[in-house]
Amino acid sequence: MEVDITNLRMDQAAANGSGSASGSRDSIDSSDTYSKYGITNIPKTTVVTPIGQTKTFAGLSAKEWVFLIFTTVNILTAIGLTVYRLVKLVEDGESGTPDFTFIILLLLNSGFCLFYACHGVLRERVYEMYALMAAVLVVMVYCIVEYILNNDSRTTLKLIRLVLICVLAPPNILLAWSVAKHFGYLQFRIVGASEYLQYLYNQASLFSCLLKFDVQVTASIVVLVLRNGTKVKLMEEIILGVGIPYALGWNILGWFVLRKELSKGAIAFAIFGLAKPTYYIYKIVTEYMDIHESIKELGDTIVYSTIAAALLAIFVWIVLMVELYKVYKNFGKGLKERAYDVLATERTSLITGRRIRR
Repeated sequence: MEVDITNLRMDQAAANGSGSASGSRDSIDSSDTYSKYGITNIPKTTVVTPIGQTKTFAGLSAKEWVFLIFTTVNILTAIGLTVYRLVKLVEDGESGTPDFTFIILLLLNSGFCLFYACHGVLRERVYEMYALMAAVLVVMVYCIVEYILNNDSRTTLKLIRLVLICVLAPPNILLAWSVAKHFGYLQFRIVGASEYLQYLYNQASLFSCLLKFDVQVTASIVVLVLRNGTKVKLMEEIILGVGIPYALGWNILGWFVLRKELSKGAIAFAIFGLAKPTYYIYKIVTEYMDIHESIKELGDTIVYSTIAAALLAIFVWIVLMVELYKVYKNFGKGLKERAYDVLATERTSLITGRRIRR
């Protein structure tokens, strides 16, 4: 069916003259205006949610679909093998062994990998894709080291898991990097063409990603505090009881500080955050002082993993505090209004950055 271009342009001119600067774009987004010309409904590529603009599945490219499917299958396969091993340990009465702790650790990190993959693609979060690549690499290294060092606990299932992750992890990492390299469409939709606003948005995205990665590292340390499975000492029970809610509350505070640009909240976030590196340093010192006894009791893999996780947590905390300072300095410069306060009934000018209500 041919479209009457003259009438189409007249409709656009009428829409522009109706008093709304975003009229022509709204008419393009909605197929109702052009239905009489035979233009069918066009699927929405983005949608406004309580957490911000998000790409829909209709807005994903072919490469992004391949990445999501490939990553999801890989992670679910790893989870399936790990759950099978977990059931075997419980059936054999070995739920109090270090192997049980590492299985929980693998399940935890697999869950975070799945979140990074889905959320990273739908929200076009480059740093979350980097976090996914790092998490996959860490899991692969762990599986290799654990299989080499623990001669007594080698099983056919562990060998299958090792082969699968060594074969599938490298292409998964390369695919994630390739997908992340082409992000930018959603950022343009949110903050427009202003390079300065894009810089502010990237800083906020990095801070948001670090909050999630901090939760992942903290949760991993809590799991490692289990030490030898379900046998938990009194001090470790206190850490599990207090540390988990404290860490979650601290990260939720950081999320609100970012979105609401709370200056006093940022100061409180930094002060309350000092408890985390204090505990990490304490954990490293105690592990090092009792390292020979701990290795004899639990094996060197779990002991060195605890120290490595604590060191990683300190590094993440330092970077998070640096980003907090940068984000704090960016408060009041327009990002909050553009990225976080946009309602579903609003449209923004991609070039000028002005917000226009319908």
